[in-house]
Amino acid sequence: MRTTLALVAGLASLAPVSAQKYKNASAPGYDNYPTPIPSTVTNSSLSFGCHYAVLNLDLITGLVSPYASEPAGQAFIKNMARWIDTVHALDQPPLTIFTRIYFANANKPEVKPGSGFQKITAALTTEDQAATKVYPAFNVSESAGDVTLQKTRYYAGTGNTLEQILRDQSIDTVVLSGTRTSGVILSTAYRLFDLDYNV
Repeated sequence: MRTTLALVAGLASLAPVSAQKYKNASAPGYDNYPTPIPSTVTNSSLSFGCHYAVLNLDLITGLVSPYASEPAGQAFIKNMARWIDTVHALDQPPLTIFTRIYFANANKPEVKPGSGFQKITAALTTEDQAATKVYPAFNVSESAGDVTLQKTRYYAGTGNTLEQILRDQSIDTVVLSGTRTSGVILSTAYRLFDLDYNV
């Protein structure tokens, strides 16, 4: 399996944040407890080839802001913002895609009533709701060609044109970063690996 795992790639020099701060967090998802997962990036240049895309997944206010009052959460936000800005500052920045969770209307017709996903997205509704927008500390740069896609399930490509964009832009490698390792990251990694992308 040829993969380069980079949940927050390029930040290897930063100290890991304490997972204990997340233990009692109310937001869903993997809490990094009891210790952070070590990076599997082995090349010091952190090169992902010529045809790669960066996917910043579910970095929305409703999922990020619950951690903003904790030191570990503040470190995550700072590190993620640094990663996004570093990608934008490259001489030839790659295609960068952000995903947002939101629904057609407040009734969420895309979600089965009583499902696990309905519980996780209880506080998220429509496109114009503040909780569904990309967290303000993270710079979405339209001038750099960033793309923002709606999604309606765990997988980053549900209900949008992600796979078409990756195919039509000749992408062969995707670098994933974002929230909820056990949700969006895992489901997206498996799906794209199954489609023969380097993840």
